[in-house]
Amino acid sequence: MKKGIELERICRVAVLLRQSGVNANNSIFKKIARRCLAKQKNDGGWIGVEDSILCVAFLREFEEYEYKNAFKSGLNWLEKQKLKEGGWGKTKRDAGRIPITGILLYLLPELSNIDSCRWLENEWKKEFGLHPRLTYKGAFTLMALKRNNHQFIDNDLLDNSLNWLICQQNEDRGFGPWKGHSMGSDPWCTGVSIIGLLQYPSKVPERAVSNGLEWLKEKQLPNGLWPYHYIEEGSGWALYALARGYSFLERGES
Repeated sequence: MKKGIELERICRVAVLLRQSGVNANNSIFKKIARRCLAKQKNDGGWIGVEDSILCVAFLREFEEYEYKNAFKSGLNWLEKQKLKEGGWGKTKRDAGRIPITGILLYLLPELSNIDSCRWLENEWKKEFGLHPRLTYKGAFTLMALKRNNHQFIDNDLLDNSLNWLICQQNEDRGFGPWKGHSMGSDPWCTGVSIIGLLQYPSKVPERAVSNGLEWLKEKQLPNGLWPYHYIEEGSGWALYALARGYSFLERGES
């Protein structure tokens, strides 16, 4: 907080810590919430769509009345940024993007409707016909559509996507952008892929999850972080995957 780190980076970590089970009622989270309020623009948004998603999702975690108006204003601003075809991009002038739409619908189901879910399914169906396909796009799609109880229009797409994502696990047990990618496995793709698979636990072999978790444990640094060029993305999603993954393995819950 004292280093002037961008609010988006701080909220990305804070949101994933909350999703991992960390209690929101602590002084650090309250400071972050106050910074969100201070940086919110008069129109209800922050710098852009990505920043606003994370700030609104973080404020969503609090019950305090003082954050309610900022949360609602942020939701309204994000609703206005929705593109006509149903998805969200980085700006209102951008094309719709699967990762941005997926994380928005996953963290903020209040903004979901049948059009946005159908757009996401259709966009992923197009991507699924390409080679190579990106693991994180498939995972964000699975996360968002399950969170919003969307019934796939294409009955085969769900099972095909899950089977494909499972098969993208590298020989070292981690995930990269796709199997065999020259950069190898990384903590962000591994964390996101595990969370995507955990949306449908009855359809996913426990071995795929446990292997991914073992890879994350092996790659964790002594300081608790993971080596990745965007520390908050790599470490945030890796930690979230560990929390949800071990809950699934120990209690059969995702």
